[in-house]
Amino acid sequence: MITLDRRRRSTRLSLTPLIDVVFILLIFFMLESDFLRPYVMELAQQGGGQRDPGAKAMPVVIELHADESVWVNKERHPLEKVKDVLQDLEPSPESPVVVAADPGVPLQRAVSIIDILHEYGLVNIAITEAQQFDK
Repeated sequence: MITLDRRRRSTRLSLTPLIDVVFILLIFFMLESDFLRPYVMELAQQGGGQRDPGAKAMPVVIELHADESVWVNKERHPLEKVKDVLQDLEPSPESPVVVAADPGVPLQRAVSIIDILHEYGLVNIAITEAQQFDK
């Protein structure tokens, strides 16, 4: 009887191909992902025009609270009516506007208010934290 010497094959798995595949996938996803880009919102600067020193523009105070209420000059208004309220106030382009927001207010609501102010040509805008007042 003939006996063949059987050699056992090594059952060790090589990790090199697995590592290669992982690195290829890593490179693929890095190239395909959208890296965070800083988005900048530009605010218009007030022009250097001459202003009558005797005339003072009335400030407009808009407060945004975490309970989704909007207050214009300490009067509560729905967000949809802010345009109408500004139209009634007839602020001049030099009028200072203070947008005060609670820390819990979504940024988009503040940006929406600033967009409305830009529609009316108001550029003298300050942004601050809202103060609590008697409602």
